[in-house]
Amino acid sequence: CGAEWEGGTIGEDGQDDVPDAWGQAKIVTLPLDVVMQLSVKKTQSVAQNGKGKKFDTYYQVIPSTEDLNAALRIENGPRYSERGRVPLFYIDGLTIPSSANEPDGDATAMTPVYFRIKDLVSEYQKQYPNTTYEEIAPKIKVRELNETFRAMIRPGAKDESVRNMVFVPIPESVEKAKECSRNYKLGEMILTK
Repeated sequence: CGAEWEGGTIGEDGQDDVPDAWGQAKIVTLPLDVVMQLSVKKTQSVAQNGKGKKFDTYYQVIPSTEDLNAALRIENGPRYSERGRVPLFYIDGLTIPSSANEPDGDATAMTPVYFRIKDLVSEYQKQYPNTTYEEIAPKIKVRELNETFRAMIRPGAKDESVRNMVFVPIPESVEKAKECSRNYKLGEMILTK
């Protein structure tokens, strides 16, 4: 594990006088569209105090092990065993109202996809209060985040399943995003001793 820069490779052993950067690492929240753009390409980051060195930077969205295991139980195949795969959970026919009003005053029914299976189950049980998990479980389906994102942005795409899709964030992530500061610049890192 290490970072690459124009002059060579910096490894965990501290070669090239670059200190361990995790000691004062800052975690920030980013909008999903920015995260998806970052995750599909290699970028270059400049360390503020790294003497102008440029580092190849790779970004990944990493789901919880619990959600990966849930995806593997639903779709028994190699897809969710691969690194970088993020499951989205949904149930055909489950909709939520749009938060934006349409010009005619009606809200469009949106098709929600969830990052956690328990959030999907919670919404389903809110809409159908007398339903047990055992009744819901066979209806749950999974699709992959990167594939879904590409289907949404592909010009002339024919995948109708993404037309009214909405990503439902993890409630705790929304709260954490409100707490985190926005003092960051994309493509910038700080090296610390």
